[in-house]
Amino acid sequence: MVDHRPGQNPLARSIRFATVMLAGVCPLLLGAAPSWAAASAAIEEVVVTAERREGNLQETPIAITAMDAKTLLDRGIVDLEGVIKATPSMSFTPYPPTVHTLTLYMRGSGVQDVGQITIDTAIGLYQDGFYLSRGQLVTFDLADVERVEVLRGPQGTLYGRNTTGGAVNLISRKPSGEFGFKQELGIGSEGRLRSLSVVDLPRSGNLSAKLSYLAREKDGYVRNRGSSNDFGEEEQAAGRVALRWANDGPFAADYFFEKGDLDSTALYYTSDGLVGLLPGYSNSGKPEDVSYRAIDLPMGKGEFTGHGLTLSWEVSDALTLRSLTGYRDISTIYYQDYAETFFVGFQSSDDIASDQFSQEFQALGTLFDGRVEYVAGLYYFDEEGRHIQNTLITNVFPGALRLDKYRFVEMESESQAAFAQFTWTPPVLDDRLELTFGGRYTKDERKADRELLSEYFGYPIAREPAPGLVSSNDLESSEFNPSFTANFAWNEDVSTYLRIATGYKAGGSSESVDVGQFGVTFDPEKVTVYELGLKSYLFDRTMRLNMAAFRSDYEDMQLFFNTSPGDMSVVLGMNAGKATIDGIEVEALWQPVDGLGLTLEYTYLDAGYDEVPAPAGTIFDPAVNTASPYQVGEDVKQLFSTGYAPENTLNVGANWTFLQLGRGDLTAILNYRWEDRTYHTSGAGPAVPNHENASRPSYGLWDGRLSWQSDIGEHSKLRVDLWGKNLADRKWPLYVVASGGPVTVRDPVSGSVTPAGYNPAPTAWAERRSYGINVVYEY
Repeated sequence: MVDHRPGQNPLARSIRFATVMLAGVCPLLLGAAPSWAAASAAIEEVVVTAERREGNLQETPIAITAMDAKTLLDRGIVDLEGVIKATPSMSFTPYPPTVHTLTLYMRGSGVQDVGQITIDTAIGLYQDGFYLSRGQLVTFDLADVERVEVLRGPQGTLYGRNTTGGAVNLISRKPSGEFGFKQELGIGSEGRLRSLSVVDLPRSGNLSAKLSYLAREKDGYVRNRGSSNDFGEEEQAAGRVALRWANDGPFAADYFFEKGDLDSTALYYTSDGLVGLLPGYSNSGKPEDVSYRAIDLPMGKGEFTGHGLTLSWEVSDALTLRSLTGYRDISTIYYQDYAETFFVGFQSSDDIASDQFSQEFQALGTLFDGRVEYVAGLYYFDEEGRHIQNTLITNVFPGALRLDKYRFVEMESESQAAFAQFTWTPPVLDDRLELTFGGRYTKDERKADRELLSEYFGYPIAREPAPGLVSSNDLESSEFNPSFTANFAWNEDVSTYLRIATGYKAGGSSESVDVGQFGVTFDPEKVTVYELGLKSYLFDRTMRLNMAAFRSDYEDMQLFFNTSPGDMSVVLGMNAGKATIDGIEVEALWQPVDGLGLTLEYTYLDAGYDEVPAPAGTIFDPAVNTASPYQVGEDVKQLFSTGYAPENTLNVGANWTFLQLGRGDLTAILNYRWEDRTYHTSGAGPAVPNHENASRPSYGLWDGRLSWQSDIGEHSKLRVDLWGKNLADRKWPLYVVASGGPVTVRDPVSGSVTPAGYNPAPTAWAERRSYGINVVYEY
């Protein structure tokens, strides 16, 4: 929890740390470099588009993690999960029913239940400038990506809503207009197979084109005792066409079309509490070789289609106009059988579809002889979606139980925004000071309708819509998000910045509220961040050291509370809390000698709730739950924890080219990631008994690869990688499902009492050591 005692304020510690660091680092820059620096290679500059225009990573006053195509290949990153693991400020788990939906957090901000289409995420995911609104099917292969940019902290001015934690930009390679061919082929353990083919066609007139096709699959790593699919199977297939029209004039157009399938089966969950209760049941603290019984597990299916058109007109050297028009639709259905880990039979199926359209106009340019740079624009977004969920709950122990639940939710969402950002270089201090002012006004509208049917042994016990019951909702809101940045260049290699930024996560509603409560909505969640950053080169630019210390203040937190003591799956969302997250981020790359690169990425988070008033109509309310020891309005922050906010996360790596022979070289690459204990629910504060059962323990993983790279012709290159992940064969839980709650509850029907606290949790264990070989040929 956040410690507000005098002298112990985490932000003050962060600022003192940054100040000491600046005082120590700046003299190093101004002094002479060590003599060994001459034998090393200077670090190449990195181009980013975080501010909607191309710029240098070190000159962009935002906390950014940037990875180019070579870095992605060196670290074996082929999807968003790999990007997250390479970014300490990010944390994730697969959504319990499907591995193709991810629960994403950055700097402690995110959304836990990404399966609900009436709730938006807190991490903006962008592909070539186009927003991807849903967490479903985001595990698509990155394929022909030029670079990935992770913008840490709220990006409310330029990127808009739902970026309170940050934003991730995936930038694809554009057609070059020259013939090129690339073929990747990889095989590995557990039946892994990945093939990527890319053809860059010669320019024809003013038109260039690129074609790519991806196929990828993996066997399950927990065998099904029955004849159905195994747990953890994955299959992907996708194609993409990219076109670029450009002449020698000021106009250019880029268009892409992509279509793909992502199929998978769910992960296998186990629980210590069932050992000895069910014949043949085991929980060995690692993925089981085989399920304890035969399970009917259909293959989950997913499809996506995307179009993007970007038009650019360079009106003059001082003005460029852009239009971005995007469309994307997804549909997915997935199945899960939790194999009695909740002490009942629990099967579910979810059918989700979404169609989104966006239009953005941008104006980028300069004023007053280049002293002012600006970007301004208008944005429109529209989405329609639906979610059909079926669950079946049965009893596996003595006693009769059969409960069928059906839920159908439709939603529509519309957002309109206008934004502008200006960077001014005043004619003082040798033009080393830059002041940036920005603002964005957004108007959001959304509505949703729900149908609900619950049956107990075939008899209806709840139905919606019904006379007198609200089965729809609508919400309108508007927000203004200002930002300010002051950036000062001490010299050409060192700069510091102060950033104040705001953002918000759009309001919505909970799909799983009780009958008649679907009309209840919650407003946007807001954040303001205060950030002090350093960007620097050291030792004749053989080291790059970037740091940020920040405080994020959250208001109107969107929290979700149980409202039915007899059914803990009934959850109501509301604005009911304030929180503070302090943090320090460090990123360093050091190339002490030619051929050797050392990396370090570290994030420290001190996250906690400042206030959580016990809300009326929930299990904290004695009028609803007679066993509750709390009163409405009482501060119960001690019962809550900020989920997905590990205190310490560390990545360290080494990239050493230790053998050069002829036209080829051999490189060893080693990476280690450590993550502290992570809570997978917000209702597991330090005052809750056995709260550790609702968390994933700390873990550390080693990954490595041996890479041979060679020129095999005048225009051809070959790369062969032998790789391994989790080299130490570490046993670690990928996801822990919280089983319990923060307050004692009494069932109003049976009178039975369930004490506060968490039981041994259903756990999906991560895959053990994996390995393989990857071959890349380029012409």
